Amino acid sequence: MAPKLEKALTIRGYLLTEDLLQLGQTKGGAQRIIVPLSTGFIRGADFEANVLPSGSDWLSLDATTGTGHLDVRINARSEEGDMIYAHYTGIIKMDAIAQKILAGKPGVKTTKPEDHYFVSTPVFEVSSEKLKWMEQSVFVSHGHFHIDDDGKPAVAWDVYKVVSQ
Repeated sequence: MAPKLEKALTIRGYLLTEDLLQLGQTKGGAQRIIVPLSTGFIRGADFEANVLPSGSDWLSLDATTGTGHLDVRINARSEEGDMIYAHYTGIIKMDAIAQKILAGKPGVKTTKPEDHYFVSTPVFEVSSEKLKWMEQSVFVSHGHFHIDDDGKPAVAWDVYKVVSQ
C-alpha cells in the first residue's frame, strides 16, 4: 500500500527581493540566485515559531529548462524559546509569475499550490523534546506565493508528513 500524506505544518517565509543576489552563470552552467528571507513563521497544530532573519534560498536555475533547484535554510524560534532549523531542497518551475515575484515587480497576486510545480522535501532539527517528532518523520511540501495586502511577497508551504500506516 502506498504511503499517505497528513497535513503537518505551514511555513511562510517573506522574500527580500530588493536584496536578491544574481550571480549569473556559475560553475556547472547554472545561474545562481540567492534570495534572502526576512521573517515568517512555521506553524503546526500545537506550536508556532517565528522565522528569524537569517535564512535564504540558494536557488540554482537551469535557464534552458526553466527549472529552479531549491536549497533553502531557515531558523525559527517559538515564544517558549524552542529553536527549529529547517533545510529543504526541491524544484520550482520558473513560470512567469515566479519570475515577476523574484524580480520584485508590482501587481502580482497570491497563487495556489496547484498554480505551480513547486515542491520540496524539508528536514528539521529542533531543540525541544515536544517537537522531536519533526526529526523522526519524512515530509514533502507544496509551495505557492503569498502576497500581503501591502505587496510584500512570501513563499508559503503546505507541509505534509509521510505516513506509512
